[in-house]
Amino acid sequence: MGGPPEFVDTIARRRELLTLLVEPRTKPELVEATDVARSTVDRAIESLRADELVSREGSTYTATYAGRHAGDAYDRFVSRTRALRAAQPVLDPLPPDISIPAAALDSATVIETTPEAPLAPVQHNAERIAEASEFRGTGPTVIPQYTEQITALVEDGATVELVLTDGAVDALRENYTEDYEQLRAAADLSLSVTAEPMPYAVWTAQTPDGPVSGLVVYTDSGISGVVTNDADAMNDWARAEYESYLASARPLD
Repeated sequence: MGGPPEFVDTIARRRELLTLLVEPRTKPELVEATDVARSTVDRAIESLRADELVSREGSTYTATYAGRHAGDAYDRFVSRTRALRAAQPVLDPLPPDISIPAAALDSATVIETTPEAPLAPVQHNAERIAEASEFRGTGPTVIPQYTEQITALVEDGATVELVLTDGAVDALRENYTEDYEQLRAAADLSLSVTAEPMPYAVWTAQTPDGPVSGLVVYTDSGISGVVTNDADAMNDWARAEYESYLASARPLD
């Protein structure tokens, strides 16, 4: 497999000019807009023209169809690469066969657990779902702060559906008996249990600002971090993940 085409490097180095040349401009106008030497603009224009990313008509230069769309594609690539890098510390503990769509990470908020702020991920999730009218989520473990948040949602009239692992239900029943009984008695809460392993928790909520979803990654020592996003790709993936676990679950006796 060969490396990337040479014009990709041209796009990377000349992205500013490509952006400017969405509208026709002359070289003097480009010099003024970029505040670089005329010779630098000359070289940039020639390299863009050589790769058919810019066309000339008289003294005016304009990005071609390929130039406009290649620039946008490059920006998406850079954005996605940054998103993957930002999420890496949180997602790294996951097994290698776990597949999370890269698009779900675009523009996501990533909160990593640190010794200085061990509860920052929990607090972030709580803030995102505080006013949710609907909440659906999975849970492989029990954390008191999450239990309190779910209880608060139910008390505020939200419709809540949870799919928990057998181990999480046992832990909730044995260690947080009062919370367990309160959740079981809630009319607008559906509790299901599954024997399927959960390498992470996933949730999706309907808030006053629209749908938002999240991913919580755990390690043996606690939460690695959370990733939240209101993008369609994340919401679609989170809903599908929840439905997959629900399909294998049974109502809690």
